[in-house]
Amino acid sequence: MGVNDIAVRFTEDKYATKNEVSRELKISVIDGVWDKILSYRAPFCHYLAIRGTDKNQLRVCLCPTISSNLNTVEAKLLRIVSEANKLDSVNSDKQYFKQSCLVRSLQNVALANLAVCDEEHARKVVLGIISDVASANYLKGLRFVEAKYEETLDVDFLADLYSKVTGNDELTSFYRTKEIEDSGANVLISRVYKCAPTHLIEPMMDSLFNFVEKTNVSPLCRALISYYYIQFVKPFDKFNNEISVLFAKAVLAHYSVGEFAVYLPLETFLNENEGEMERIFHDVQTSSDVTYFLTFALKFVGKEFDKILDSLAEYSTKVIRDDFYQLDEEVKTEEPVKEEAKPEPVKEVIVEEVKKVEEPAPTVVVKKVIKEEVEVKPAAVVEKPVGLAISYIPEELDEKTATRLERHLLELDVRLSKKQAYFYARHCTLGMYYTIDQYKKATKCVYETARTSMDKLVEFGYYAKAPAGKKFVYTPVKRN
Repeated sequence: MGVNDIAVRFTEDKYATKNEVSRELKISVIDGVWDKILSYRAPFCHYLAIRGTDKNQLRVCLCPTISSNLNTVEAKLLRIVSEANKLDSVNSDKQYFKQSCLVRSLQNVALANLAVCDEEHARKVVLGIISDVASANYLKGLRFVEAKYEETLDVDFLADLYSKVTGNDELTSFYRTKEIEDSGANVLISRVYKCAPTHLIEPMMDSLFNFVEKTNVSPLCRALISYYYIQFVKPFDKFNNEISVLFAKAVLAHYSVGEFAVYLPLETFLNENEGEMERIFHDVQTSSDVTYFLTFALKFVGKEFDKILDSLAEYSTKVIRDDFYQLDEEVKTEEPVKEEAKPEPVKEVIVEEVKKVEEPAPTVVVKKVIKEEVEVKPAAVVEKPVGLAISYIPEELDEKTATRLERHLLELDVRLSKKQAYFYARHCTLGMYYTIDQYKKATKCVYETARTSMDKLVEFGYYAKAPAGKKFVYTPVKRN
């Protein structure tokens, strides 16, 4: 067999590692052969904007076979979305299908969090969402992705997602600050980390956000590589597994299939053979070639997509069967009517139905009451403000005026950031109390940034800070 044939065999037929090539050829020293294999792969390699712990740039090899497999799995994904959209919304088939997908996802999360993988226990946990906080919070994470997938997938998006999964809406810390286990060498020649050292977490995650936004690989490839990278970096003290799946779904939703990505069974990754996953991660890190994970993931995801397509086919069969039997019943019920030819009872039924329909009076009364309540509400709201902290601005602050005030504040006080001026210009009513969470949502920043910014505004004399239960609130100070 020629060297070129060997290169094709160990790239197209099987994307093999150097050790696998050595074992199959039964040759201990294969440097020359391996160089030929790498030369064959080189034209198909895409270098990515993410790096390993050794700071080497990761790459993915989209050779003809792998590209074909990727296209096949993506075609299955698009077919799933198409078939699911065809389900009848009137008879709740579509809703039932989505709910069954969510149950399957939560069951896999519950299984992954159990010390012993007891499927019956996991099923009971999911069906009742009983005292299993992790599963309940994971569901919140899914709903967050479903609602916010169109937003920029950056550190703020990840922070909000993490807050949902942890059940903590006011995070005081974010990335982990302690090493997980031992980050020392597992081999003699080079350091192979089981996760990213703490000092590399932030730059590595920033590179992931840049990769997600700017890479030219397909959405499914982008999502699977994002899953691998978060699993490897392990940026948090806990819930890294859940965050990696949810972020991968967010990538698919943002760049491909929309909210339907939430219902895909990527959670099955969490219960895959741990030893095999460790071996694959080791192969990626030692070679800087993420293709080893991609080939495994495509095979795995493809099987899961086949299961969904089979499920959708059962729905279609059920609809056809129900339509057939419904038509058969209609034919049978028509024959007795023709034979008996007794229209009198039918007339009586029709009259009764008409009488029942013609009773609109209760509806008119309800509508009138609702209208009166809506008209009363604004009067109570108008009396709350007691004036603005800025004396020369009218009390009713519209967006145009707020923008003018924001610009004036930036020119007047060079200490203010744009976000601080933006928030204060729209939250400066005397007698009102504002929170860190309001700043966070208004300026789309993480909690720690919001807290620091509000405290700075207190220091600059724009707000007074006061405790309110377990939180602090901020009220505007009168300014001339």
